[in-house]
Amino acid sequence: MADDPVSRDDLEGSMRFVHVMGMQTKHDVFETSVRVLALLEEMIARGQVDLPSLEARRERIRTQELARANAQATVSVAPTIDKYQMTNLPEIDCKALLPICKGRCCMLTFPLSFQDLDEGVVRWEYKRPYLIRHRADGFCVHSTEHKTCGVYEQRPAVCRSYDCRSDKRIWSDFANKIPAPWPNTEPEPTRAATHGDRLPEEPR
Repeated sequence: MADDPVSRDDLEGSMRFVHVMGMQTKHDVFETSVRVLALLEEMIARGQVDLPSLEARRERIRTQELARANAQATVSVAPTIDKYQMTNLPEIDCKALLPICKGRCCMLTFPLSFQDLDEGVVRWEYKRPYLIRHRADGFCVHSTEHKTCGVYEQRPAVCRSYDCRSDKRIWSDFANKIPAPWPNTEPEPTRAATHGDRLPEEPR
């Protein structure tokens, strides 16, 4: 192995192949489900299936399957949009707002696109492909010590189109420049980095 080291590109390429195969399998399962449902409707229309009995079974099985599905891993990919061709982007003076908001939008979680993955610049969570990667403090790994973007030119499409002004996770009152409160509890880095649904203790 020492003579043939595995690079980051090798690792991400192989992981991406596995993830794409998983997505194709999910698509095939979806198509199979459509066929089964169509067949079931046909049988009901012909009186070959008792509808009340079917509904009772469906609700029971649905509850079981939802619990199973929630426990399974998923692969998330953003829609295919050429981020370099995007227009009509929100005009927000982020530099002037940073001392107030602390750049907390960089703690939100979202999936990357295949364009981002092909570039190999923006990092993603290996445990939850292809969500934007976060540090232990909950901030994006590309957020600098001054809370600016370290990959600004290659930033994802969602970062380019995001408008914080109406997002209550960021601002309680944007017009009066009142930021949303930070929780008074200890941070939970893993949960924040994974789900983006909690902000850690306010940075000083």
